[in-house]
Amino acid sequence: MSEVKALSEFLQNGRTKFEVVKIEGGKELRDYLEQEGIKEGKILVLEPTIVHQHHGPLAVEFDSKEVILSQGIAEKIIVEAHGTKKNLLELETNDTGIIKSFECGKKVKEGLDKIGLKENINIKVKGHLTDETYNIECNGQSAELCTGEASMLLIKTGEKILQLPQLKTGDEGKLEYIISGIALEERLKDAGIQVGKTIKLVSKTSVSGPAKHIGCNFHFLVDGKKVSIGHGITQKIKVKPVE
Repeated sequence: MSEVKALSEFLQNGRTKFEVVKIEGGKELRDYLEQEGIKEGKILVLEPTIVHQHHGPLAVEFDSKEVILSQGIAEKIIVEAHGTKKNLLELETNDTGIIKSFECGKKVKEGLDKIGLKENINIKVKGHLTDETYNIECNGQSAELCTGEASMLLIKTGEKILQLPQLKTGDEGKLEYIISGIALEERLKDAGIQVGKTIKLVSKTSVSGPAKHIGCNFHFLVDGKKVSIGHGITQKIKVKPVE
């Protein structure tokens, strides 16, 4: 009998075809995956993923404003650059382009809109950032995030809405929005951190070695349909390899 593991574990050893055995997590995650066609008994076939020579969260600039994007979200933003359409991860430092579309769900698109990223704006790639670890607190509970994940948390301080990495150590504010898929929301919820609550940035430290949380997407074919899911969700899907 084939061994059953989290999909994320098999993705590290070259396997490309799997049968879904079980989906862990809450009803919201299960419903989301079912809408994408992923449920028990379905076959997932791994599609090639862009491997860029640079790694880490991406800093971009537009309208004299700089924001940080996780690799997973940057891959979903399609721009026209040098006469061709590419996603942001395919651009090099100092490349510019015009945003043409977003290959993401409504929730992520709404979050990007809140930080000013919209179609038909000019955008410049500043480069990949060194990853850092962000420690946050909420009602006495804590959570640890990498830079890509931290960039998904929008914090309201006064009249401004900032990404978590834009806060200074010791700053606090109300969690306004999470620009992410279900997996990060569930992890934060388990730590008592939800939209509307006040969170505090306790510390941020440089990461030596690989980031603890991988901020990339994986592409699969499910019944002939292309589906993109983040690393966090692959940890929630139990599968067995199919020859």
